[in-house]
Amino acid sequence: MKWSFSAMILALALTSCTQAMAPTPPPPENAVAPTATLEETHDQATPTPSTSGSPAGVFDVYLVKQDTSPEQMMDANLTQLQLEEPPLLTIDDIVAYSWETHEMELTASAFERIAWLERTRLSMAGLSFVICAGGERIYGGALWTSYSSVPYGGIVIDLYPASSGQPLPIGLGYPSPEWFRGEDLRSDPRIHRSLGEAGKLG
Repeated sequence: MKWSFSAMILALALTSCTQAMAPTPPPPENAVAPTATLEETHDQATPTPSTSGSPAGVFDVYLVKQDTSPEQMMDANLTQLQLEEPPLLTIDDIVAYSWETHEMELTASAFERIAWLERTRLSMAGLSFVICAGGERIYGGALWTSYSSVPYGGIVIDLYPASSGQPLPIGLGYPSPEWFRGEDLRSDPRIHRSLGEAGKLG
């Protein structure tokens, strides 16, 4: 009886080892490789599709992820910047874009989001942004507020009108165009084409 019990223990141990060492069967030929996680894609330089449901890259306004000041944006290589996800604004957030004045009329929810950003994150020295159209980075600048006392020589989007639901102007320099230095890229044909095809030009 003692020998039988020992034999049973030995047999169970051998069975467990055999199961543990059994080779893993190869994956099926039609198996799909795992996709990269969000953390693994943070270092990609190009914008990724937004969560708004709109076609990726039609017209997007992104905040710059790393600590790049508006002054540094004046000479920054846009292709090397990391952008925050999701975009701050997408084509779905725009009701109409005035090509003559470069003012954006937004949806009610977008106005609320921009007003919240102005209250919680925007400093007197602005927040850096990049505008993309047709999947390409067109120009950078700074989100600003018209009660700031700090001048700026780049392209600015004044967020102050968002609190009252007024169109957001994309202007040259702050507090006036006399401060602007650089190239005015607001009328880039890629932006016009993207907004026109989306039916947003007013």
